[in-house]
Amino acid sequence: MINVEQIYASYLKEKNEKNREKYKEFSGTFSASSAGNCFRKQYLKSKGVDEIPMEDRVMRLLRLGTIVHEDLQEGIKHHFKSSPDKDRYDIYIEHQVRIPELNVVGHLDLGVYDKETNGLKIYDVKTCASYKWRMKFGRKPDKNGSPNYNLQVGTYSFALGEELETTDVEMSLLWYNKDTSALREEPILHDWIGNAIEYWEELNEYLENVNSENGEELIPGSYGVPMMNWECRYCGYKDIYCQGL
Repeated sequence: MINVEQIYASYLKEKNEKNREKYKEFSGTFSASSAGNCFRKQYLKSKGVDEIPMEDRVMRLLRLGTIVHEDLQEGIKHHFKSSPDKDRYDIYIEHQVRIPELNVVGHLDLGVYDKETNGLKIYDVKTCASYKWRMKFGRKPDKNGSPNYNLQVGTYSFALGEELETTDVEMSLLWYNKDTSALREEPILHDWIGNAIEYWEELNEYLENVNSENGEELIPGSYGVPMMNWECRYCGYKDIYCQGL
């Protein structure tokens, strides 16, 4: 009989390969979704260096997140087709944003622009399991929050705000619990826009004098390599291009 798991894995590998081809045009730039990442990882990705192929389980996990994103986005599109307020708002879904001075390109999940008030709100969708959900919304929430995610939404907010020439920007992370299908919005402080700009400025400054093929000058344990200790455990470059911590 057929091997369903193997067939699905082949399908996901093919989709991932098509995505890599699609994003080759952005080679040499940084992805907004990678805000807060290790400087050496950023260097390797900007050079187009391939990461270690993902395990089948990880591919399925990421695909589930993509499906949730797409379905939420389709729901928003459907709503605004018939909404009485459809002429008041401009909706931005998977909208490409650029910050040329920081060499950053990205595609935001959802932006809603109110043409009457010149106000903008950015949503970045995140899927998580129940453990992460409890750490985020339980009785004793993690005080450190999700700095990488905050930097991401801060990056999108700055970029689209600049494009629309507005500083009246709100932003949120929209969390989807994969175990219970609970959905909850987490407002993010406006300060994270400035934090995001600072991160990208530091990254560009640090990489100015890196000329080696694999960024050997960026030594694990030095500033920004990695930004957080746990990054190395999940890095697709570890043990091939960098030993990590």
